Amino acid sequence: MSQLVDRPDVAHPATYGAGVPFAEFARMRRESPVCWVPEPALWRRSGGGQMLSQGSGFWAVTSHEGVVAASRQPELFSSGRKGAFLPDPRTTADLEQARQLLVNMDAPQHSRIRRLVTAVFTPRAIRALHDSVAAHAHALVQRAVRRADCDVVTDLAAELPLLVLADLLGLPREDRHLLYRWSNNLVGFDDPEYGGGNVEAYRATFFEAFQYALTVAGERRRSPRDDLMTLLATSEVDGRRLSDREFCSFWLLLVVAGNETTRHLISGSVLALLDDPAQRERLTREATLTPSATEEMLRWVTPIMQFRRTATRDTELCGQPIAEGEKVVLWYVSANRDARVFDAADTLRLDRDPNPHLAFGMGPHFCLGAHLARLEAQTMLRELVPHLARFELTGPVIRLESNFVNGVKSLPGRFTAARR
Repeated sequence: MSQLVDRPDVAHPATYGAGVPFAEFARMRRESPVCWVPEPALWRRSGGGQMLSQGSGFWAVTSHEGVVAASRQPELFSSGRKGAFLPDPRTTADLEQARQLLVNMDAPQHSRIRRLVTAVFTPRAIRALHDSVAAHAHALVQRAVRRADCDVVTDLAAELPLLVLADLLGLPREDRHLLYRWSNNLVGFDDPEYGGGNVEAYRATFFEAFQYALTVAGERRRSPRDDLMTLLATSEVDGRRLSDREFCSFWLLLVVAGNETTRHLISGSVLALLDDPAQRERLTREATLTPSATEEMLRWVTPIMQFRRTATRDTELCGQPIAEGEKVVLWYVSANRDARVFDAADTLRLDRDPNPHLAFGMGPHFCLGAHLARLEAQTMLRELVPHLARFELTGPVIRLESNFVNGVKSLPGRFTAARR
């Protein structure tokens, strides 16, 4: 605990309950932009009781230059060798299961699976969703403004991407709360309120979500519809249909990534504007700033803070020798505050241009849903900003304890009556 007090432990999920330790990341960028970080021992629960689990440690890549360099060399810094998540797979079977997720794949498998839905997420395809996204955002904001109390996270930031996902996938809208629960249990594995480090609950969430997906896939194969679930369930890549495991893993990644990133981008954007009234008022006056403001919020919030890679051979990065098999963690949340790339990096500038942020990653794993996330965030900002001056907090802002997602769990408040 002394390390958490004296110098924030960037590897410990609990650190982020108080917010991202930007000062510590700045020190790391300044003193050693690729530095070794030991992993803390964390309690895990299962049917057999509690156990301590501790990773091997990793090279933390905190500069913009370093993250870009590693991202552009996927053959050297692999997503598939040990997966893209910081914890090491416990068994070979766990690693094989992890490799069914797109983020944990290398070429050529990654390219083959990604091609399946690339057409769904092109800018042209996303523009076709504009009217439905706008209708959802307008209805959600109007409902929240009318209510006595609301929570920006659960009533606005989470609801919009969940409704859009339900429409895209062709799922009943009432089932979106299943998607929300599964996502919280998986991404919030380390958070005491969500996953609580419970390995059995984590696995049970996968099983429940997969059974749901397989049931819907069977229905779509019998009675195809014009939705993404039908596409996933019936399409072939290189003459072969996705296996059940590939289908379920890809579907679950869409569900989790499709709501987590946008949810935390929207809630983090609202929090940033509440903390900076001058920028909030400027955005209210200048609606044309919304696109650039969204890009700045992506930089400022960086919903996915890091992904892990594994060195495939002895190499070096930014002058630091790295041995084959060692863990390399790309800290996008730090790279996006690198003063060598961003002027006044710790200042929110809604008109920032250029803005080469890495919130969506870079290289072959660039976020598949980037266009959709931008549309949802811009649309919600346009709807919300005119009302934010009347929003007041009614309770504490509660953050997610996660070293992976920069998330807010609760942002409670109310919209006061408009002045006459």
